[in-house]
Amino acid sequence: MNPITAQEAERLLSGIVIPPRPTIVQAILEEKGREPPDLGHISQLIASDVALAAAVLKTVNSPLYGLQRRINAIDQAVELLGMSNIATLVTGIALRASLPAQNLDRFWDSATRTAGVCLYLARQLGCVAASDAHLFGLFRDCGIPLMMQRFSDYRDTLRLANAEATRAFTDVEDARCGTNHAIVGYLLACNWQLEPPMREAIRLHHNLKIYDSGLPPMTMNLVALGVLAGHIENQYSRLVSDQEWTKLGAATTAYLMLSAHDVEELVNDAIAVLDESGL
Repeated sequence: MNPITAQEAERLLSGIVIPPRPTIVQAILEEKGREPPDLGHISQLIASDVALAAAVLKTVNSPLYGLQRRINAIDQAVELLGMSNIATLVTGIALRASLPAQNLDRFWDSATRTAGVCLYLARQLGCVAASDAHLFGLFRDCGIPLMMQRFSDYRDTLRLANAEATRAFTDVEDARCGTNHAIVGYLLACNWQLEPPMREAIRLHHNLKIYDSGLPPMTMNLVALGVLAGHIENQYSRLVSDQEWTKLGAATTAYLMLSAHDVEELVNDAIAVLDESGL
């Protein structure tokens, strides 16, 4: 779990292109750093990108976001959510447009639902900020499209990794590719200057000893929410295999101090909200 050196990153990224942080994200984060930030300018920046503005409004009005009233304009969203939350939301939404599109609609649908469930769980459990949970859910597997672009047989690797009953998911990738999607996602998160605890959560979200690592609580909380959200997404999508939950479910529920009944209620409630949201 030691930090990755520049030389190691170069080796792991051989042939993989990490997209730069989008201009709109850079501009919003620069405005966020001003004291005080100009919320009107932030609203104008978001509204100037029609696709981004539509995605922001769709996200904040989702039942998963839990707002009490419908938001109809970007300036309303910025005012209600605040600078930090809106910057996090825009960063997550910009991710999809920055990654290669290779018939990955199913991947993005699953990632969007998982991120939404992360947000929902964060609101229910209160262990991390909801916006951070949502951002983590979107970035958690962002290395997969980049791995798919680099390795022609990566879909076979994913199939084998998803079916692996004992080894970590990333061990299968490492054996076949010499790197893995968690490392690639971590390096993208570094490039986009996400907070260090979130970067580490992306890097280690398949680590089978994560809860014994002594890492900052935010990192382990994000990983735990991601594991539970992934389990809920699998239940919602009616996937037969759920090896990640088999390997990490007991440790995750113990870490979150949830009983089997608690988990069952969260699963049922989150699936109901997913149904309502139409994701």
